[in-house]
Amino acid sequence: MAKKKDYKSMSQDQLKTELDVAKEGNDTVVAEETEKELKARKLKEETAKKLDKKFQDLNKYKEKIKLKEVNYKPQEWIDMSHAFKHVTRLPGIPLGHVIMCYGKSDTGKSTLGLEAAAFAQKQGILPVFIITENKFSFERAQKMGIDFDKAIIYNGVSTIEQGCDYVKQTLDDQEKGNLPFDILFVWDSIGATPSKAEHNKREEEEDGSGGMMVTAKILRERITRYLGPKINATRNETYPYNASMVIINHAYTAPPQPPATISSIVPYGGDAVFLAATLVFRQGGITSRSSKVTAIKDGTEVAFALRSPLVVEKNHITEVCTTKGKILCTDEGFMLDDKETIEKYKERTRDGWNLNFDRYWDQVAED
Repeated sequence: MAKKKDYKSMSQDQLKTELDVAKEGNDTVVAEETEKELKARKLKEETAKKLDKKFQDLNKYKEKIKLKEVNYKPQEWIDMSHAFKHVTRLPGIPLGHVIMCYGKSDTGKSTLGLEAAAFAQKQGILPVFIITENKFSFERAQKMGIDFDKAIIYNGVSTIEQGCDYVKQTLDDQEKGNLPFDILFVWDSIGATPSKAEHNKREEEEDGSGGMMVTAKILRERITRYLGPKINATRNETYPYNASMVIINHAYTAPPQPPATISSIVPYGGDAVFLAATLVFRQGGITSRSSKVTAIKDGTEVAFALRSPLVVEKNHITEVCTTKGKILCTDEGFMLDDKETIEKYKERTRDGWNLNFDRYWDQVAED
């Protein structure tokens, strides 16, 4: 039995020769198959020409409405510790994006913002702090390598609107060339920042529940619809510098929604910041917080580090998310959770341990 010919792999000239031979030999089967392939190719060619004409017309339309083509800079990253990169499978913190790290109290969330700021300074990037947490530790930030003389600090921010105004003002000055730096904003924490309405209700000692609803609305208006897109726009190659914002956020436990049977933790402000962020980390467990790493010093048990889950819940940059992974939060930043790393850190730092290490340790539950 003769092998069936592959007409699709033949060139146009080969098909025509095949057709002529078939007609001379009265081979109607081969002639029909060859003509079928030739007609299919002709139709494809005609369709391609029509599409080319359509797209030429589209380009004329773009020129008519003066539509500008947007080209983006290559993605750049702020370097991070080996431990962070190992657990998250990311090369660092991306420039040109909004990043959120959320979790319950005392899960090490601030470590991410501080480490990012410390590494940013090493790369010549200007850290800009929006501080609303009363327990923000400048001493710990300096231990991690942050030079506050080479940073901008908006301390004691009392409302979301005020914090957003500071971010907007800084971005405007950057775009005008008054602040010729790539910028990393670190907002610690937006979960401790009320809206003006909520703040006023608290000042008047009223129930703040209505104000909290307004807070969610303000976050959507200011972060999701305005600052998020403005920061993303710094990736445009026509924008003179880059900017990113790391938002530290609190979370609360939400009861399971049928058919689900397991509770979840939800970031403050609902989905407003989550939607604005292209990268979202959750630090701490869903049903528990984290656990303390302890050692005995002078007969007293001392907590010298925090062991906390760190997962990537949303990633619109590399698309790689993680569901497991634990990391150590220390005064030197993130570290790998392994025996050798812990022992080296203990030897290096034990002389400086304070027996009153942190008043919050007693509230931390075992994971």
